[in-house]
Amino acid sequence: MKTPSRLLLCCGLAAALGQAASQPVAAAAASAPATASSAPEHPHRGHVVEIRAARVRSLSEQMNQPAEALRQSCRFESDIATPPPPGLVSLSFDDGPEPGATEAILALLDKHQVPASFFLIASKAQRHPELAALVKAHPRALVGNHSWSHPNFHDIPAVRQASEVERSDATLAALQAPKLFRYPYGNASCEANADLQQRGYRIVGWHVDSCDWAFDKTGSIDAHEAKICGVDKANREHFIDHVVAAVKARRGGIVLMHEIHPNTLAKLDTLIERLLAEGFRFAPLNAAEFEPSLR
Repeated sequence: MKTPSRLLLCCGLAAALGQAASQPVAAAAASAPATASSAPEHPHRGHVVEIRAARVRSLSEQMNQPAEALRQSCRFESDIATPPPPGLVSLSFDDGPEPGATEAILALLDKHQVPASFFLIASKAQRHPELAALVKAHPRALVGNHSWSHPNFHDIPAVRQASEVERSDATLAALQAPKLFRYPYGNASCEANADLQQRGYRIVGWHVDSCDWAFDKTGSIDAHEAKICGVDKANREHFIDHVVAAVKARRGGIVLMHEIHPNTLAKLDTLIERLLAEGFRFAPLNAAEFEPSLR
């Protein structure tokens, strides 16, 4: 049950985000799951196809163009070359808010006393203002901006890129969120970078890509997608082992995951326990230690 002040905050943010929730905020909070068991049963299959296509194209471009040309075009700002702070992990979740999943993740943050960041698609936050308000009100959660509708910025003109940033910035302003932006698919442009920086945003990439979209189909990853994602052969059937191995290889870092994939939600509890057992500590993205990792 929410305290009266928390309830007022959630209701106020729901109104500010422009749509009434389908159920009262208090009811949503009361039904929040304690585990990931109530996460959505069916993944967003079309979105997975889009991620795979974007990753294949990006990998091809990065392999076939000079590094300096890629740097000058600002196309891959999400690839963080800066070493992470040793021993520190920052969990991040894209593509929310997602009914069932958002509440489950927040419950696990409480269980393990660890922080995380939620990069919200602003149009979804407008559809689910009660969930956006829960993230905002949670003491271990940070709200980030993941664009208005999640397009691939490599495929849309600069004018639409500007619209995506402007609309998402205006919509998420009600959450009084830190100015953190993650590009859909990690695909950037110089024009959007300049717009974001003018608005006071820091661009957030990742040190470790969980590739949860690929594992989500069966709990394993096929050989082709494993090559795209850099998953060792020994870990193709072990999502948690892949993520832990990647974090250990970088000695920490920002970890990319997604709210919308049921396998991620099912394995998150164990993943956090494994990382803690390996001696890693968790910190939010706005911790001073992660400052060099932000653009």
